[in-house]
Amino acid sequence: MILLLSPREEVRTRFANLLKGNHIDVSAVAHLREWNQGFHVQLPALIMVDICDVKDGGEGIMAELSQQEMLQNVCAIMIAEHCSLNQRIQCLQNGAIDCIPKEMDSTEFVLKIRNLLALCPRSKYAVPMEQTEKERIIATVHKHMKENLNVEMLAKEMFMSRSSLQRACLRHFQTGPKEIITAYKIQHAVRMIEFGSNNVASLAYAVGYTNVNNFIAAFKRIMQTTPKEYMKRRHAENQKLPNEVHVLVA
Repeated sequence: MILLLSPREEVRTRFANLLKGNHIDVSAVAHLREWNQGFHVQLPALIMVDICDVKDGGEGIMAELSQQEMLQNVCAIMIAEHCSLNQRIQCLQNGAIDCIPKEMDSTEFVLKIRNLLALCPRSKYAVPMEQTEKERIIATVHKHMKENLNVEMLAKEMFMSRSSLQRACLRHFQTGPKEIITAYKIQHAVRMIEFGSNNVASLAYAVGYTNVNNFIAAFKRIMQTTPKEYMKRRHAENQKLPNEVHVLVA
């Protein structure tokens, strides 16, 4: 679950809708005290803080979070108006793990959040809970992602009939199991590209595709671009950062 702190309703609405639309639980509140007043079965794995209207780079809110015993081990990212290099550095110095612009591209935002959630440790106070049906579906797809997983195999692993699996997927994800398998594989492929993977064939095999052309077609259908073009774009974006840092240091 993500705790979203923003005094501005439009910011809370935009990011909360993006997260919920991608099956990421979120609690969006205006102030930390509002969250403290509630009863929470699930503690956040990540905190998003809107600092567009503050001038201290989030230093104040980070100090406030550090005083909350249950939130001390939870990673935080900042939402800034423009997220300049100096702002990002200031946020990192104040203890945040990242800084994102308020108008960040929706797809990039969701991918970044998923990557951060995969890296962030959960609070030591989080209570272990039995997996829900939705979580079991995701966990099973993840477990067999490197295989040539199909709907029949997924149903067997879930100890469900194909029709029961279809109904469960529609209920939890508003789409069928085949689409879920494909989307998860492509999502993982995108994550691997973000971390430096630059070989399309290796990428395809890593997420369970035995036919590279099928992988490319699925990737393009979901991401609206080919894996190679996506790699080039990410590589070009990553090349900009050293130059910016050099200018700052100079």
